Amino acid sequence: MKKIFCFINIILMNGLFIFGQTKITDKYEFPVKQGTEEWKQFETIEKRIAALQIPEDVLTGISTEGLLETCLEFPYLLDILHGNNAQHGFEVLMAEFNGFRELFRRQNMINVLLEKYHDLSIDAAKIRLNNNVEQGMFTFRHFVLEFMLIQDIVLMKLNAEQEKRLFLLSFEHKKIKRKYSDIFSNMNELPVDLLYAKKILNDTDYKFENAEQKKVLSEFIQAPVSIDKSVMSKVEEYINVKYNEL
Repeated sequence: MKKIFCFINIILMNGLFIFGQTKITDKYEFPVKQGTEEWKQFETIEKRIAALQIPEDVLTGISTEGLLETCLEFPYLLDILHGNNAQHGFEVLMAEFNGFRELFRRQNMINVLLEKYHDLSIDAAKIRLNNNVEQGMFTFRHFVLEFMLIQDIVLMKLNAEQEKRLFLLSFEHKKIKRKYSDIFSNMNELPVDLLYAKKILNDTDYKFENAEQKKVLSEFIQAPVSIDKSVMSKVEEYINVKYNEL
C-alpha cells in the first residue's frame, strides 16, 4: 500500500476532508464535528458513534443521493481499514452507522451508486490539482464507493443494463487509476479485482486454466487482501472482452 496510507494519520488529525462542492442539498449534517471540543468531550468511541446516528425521522426522509453523500462523509469511514480485511471492515461500517444500513435498503440505490461512480471519473482529473491530503481523501472515498458497488446485495440485484454499465465504468476507472498512479494506491485496485473474481466464479463460460487458479480466486473472495496479479490479468482480459462485446 502506498500513498493513501501516508495521508491517513493526517486525515485522522484534521478530520475527514470532503472533496468538491456537492449539489446534494439534503445530506445529513453531523451534529458533532471531528476535532472540536465537543468531539473530544465524549468518554468513549461508542458514545461518539451513537451521537453520529441519523435520527429516524430524518433517515426516512433524506434522498438516496443525500444518504450516499452522508455515508461518504461518515467520520469513522476509515474503519473499513480496521478489520481483518476490507470486506470485514465494510461490515464494521454497516454495523456502526445506520446511514449505510438505510442506503442498502433503498430501491434506487444501484442507480445512485452508478451515477456517483460515473461522476468520480470526471472528478479524478480535477483532484490532481489539489494538495496531498485532498488527493488522499478523494482516492479513499473512491475506494469505499467501489466497495459499496461490489457487495453481493448489489450484484444480485443488477439488471443486465446496470451490470454492463458497472463493468464498463470499472474499465474506465482502472485506466484512471493507472494513469494517475501518483495519487491512487495499490489498495484502490482491490474492489474491482474483487468484482472480477466474483464474476468469474459465477460465469459458466469461463474456463479455468487449473484448479489452483480457481482456488486463488475463491480464497481472495473469502478474505480480500491481495491477489496474484498474474491471475488477475487473465481474468481482467476475459472480462474486458466479454463486456465490450455485449
